[in-house]
Amino acid sequence: MSMIQVYGVKLTQEPDPLLEHKLLEALPIEKQEKIRRFFHRADALRCMTADILSRYMICRTLAIKNSEIQLHVNPFGKPLLSGNTGCHFNQSHSGQWIVGALSASSCGIDVEEIREPDMDVAEHCFAEQEFRDLQKVPADRRAEYFFDLWTLKESYVKASGFGLSVPLDSFAIRKQPTGISLNTEQEFRNCRFKQYSIDPAYKLSVCAEGGNFPEHVELIGQEQLYIDFMNYL
Repeated sequence: MSMIQVYGVKLTQEPDPLLEHKLLEALPIEKQEKIRRFFHRADALRCMTADILSRYMICRTLAIKNSEIQLHVNPFGKPLLSGNTGCHFNQSHSGQWIVGALSASSCGIDVEEIREPDMDVAEHCFAEQEFRDLQKVPADRRAEYFFDLWTLKESYVKASGFGLSVPLDSFAIRKQPTGISLNTEQEFRNCRFKQYSIDPAYKLSVCAEGGNFPEHVELIGQEQLYIDFMNYL
């Protein structure tokens, strides 16, 4: 697996109840219970579909059945495949979009729906250089740049494996004409970034070691994902 795989699924419909029941049963009991506890239907559907996408990526890449997937979480809560599979994965969801990344080395992915930026959050969560860069962006483009930075930073902490134990203001990411740069004292620094345009109302960023990124996101229809995943049960 030399190329990083990046997938995107847009939620467009309610799944057939019988199919949804079968999909839920394919997930671990604790995940099923979590999904059933969601108050909002949209949150439950996003969570279920994100897990289905991760399992689909793993099954397809390793040529295994869903029942053969064994996961554990690291001390910081990041799910990892058990055993020496040479396969790392990550997922994210926001609004209508579910995205996933799979790589031979550590990777992180984040998607966010663009909305009005909270400059107080930016001031307290971004590094000083990032906040200064954001302030220089014209007001009509500030929301886009805020979520550029947010998704890039989230993809980095997820790829690092340390999650939110890494303070968001402890490293700085800059978007420049020459590319995306990272300034950090963290151990995890041998990584690269790539952003994809899947929807004008969203920002999508991926961080991975090595950085052998595909040119485009592989888009899968919602129903097609469910049907294809059923082949691995």
